[in-house]
Amino acid sequence: MKKYGLFFIAGICLVVLVFGHLHWKNMSQAAGIEGKKAEERLKEKEKEKREALIQSLKPENNKQQSLIDYLHYKSLTQDKVIVSLVGSNGTTGTGASNSSNSWAGRLEKSLRSERDELEKLGFINHGQEGYSTKDLLEGNKIDAVINDNPDLIIFENPLINNQYQSISVEQTEKDLKNIMSKLQKELPNAKILIISPNPVANSKTENSLDLNYLDYIKASERVIKKNKWTYINSMNGIEKKLKEDNMRLADILTNDNLHPNDQGHYIWFDVLYEYLKGD
Repeated sequence: MKKYGLFFIAGICLVVLVFGHLHWKNMSQAAGIEGKKAEERLKEKEKEKREALIQSLKPENNKQQSLIDYLHYKSLTQDKVIVSLVGSNGTTGTGASNSSNSWAGRLEKSLRSERDELEKLGFINHGQEGYSTKDLLEGNKIDAVINDNPDLIIFENPLINNQYQSISVEQTEKDLKNIMSKLQKELPNAKILIISPNPVANSKTENSLDLNYLDYIKASERVIKKNKWTYINSMNGIEKKLKEDNMRLADILTNDNLHPNDQGHYIWFDVLYEYLKGD
């Protein structure tokens, strides 16, 4: 009897173990299914959130959209986003102690850290020291920008060099029109931001044509305004910040009184970045 009793108890234990194992297995499967469903719900929620963000950033829904929001939208709707820079000494970073301290270097770093989706932003610099508007056309710099197929172009109008090289205002205006015509024709979907160069110490010194730097700024601005191109006067923006901070122009220029030093490049970057953010 004891023997049968032991067998009976052993059988009961085995049944309990088997059913316990099956119950645990079912519970595990149920938990796995629930976990998978929760993961799918999370993915769906993230997808809906992303789609809502895309719709909120869609240019058609934002007539006054900032350029950073525009780049953010592009990064959410296409594989790569490219920003191309073209210009002269200011764009190359002349006067800065290194490229990362130039306005272009600071802008690249800040744009990539502004939004997670902009981390892999492509940033291509076609600046060339000493180039005038004529040189940008003849030196194939505009063609190089077109080959980038960029989403945003920042074009520093090289008026310091035009004035220094005594290129006429008429030729300067013609070059500006040709540059913009070429960019707009070949890159109809790209945004183009024209920026003026930095302020210089001898802005009223005349060249062999009896024209000073400010004459070139004013002539270019007339063409830009007439054609309703997107533009920021970097010179005015920098001078405004100098006044606010009680600084002198000499404090932000190198010894040649033409090119910005590290501090000058930082202020120039600050002016541009505020504009890009829509501030």
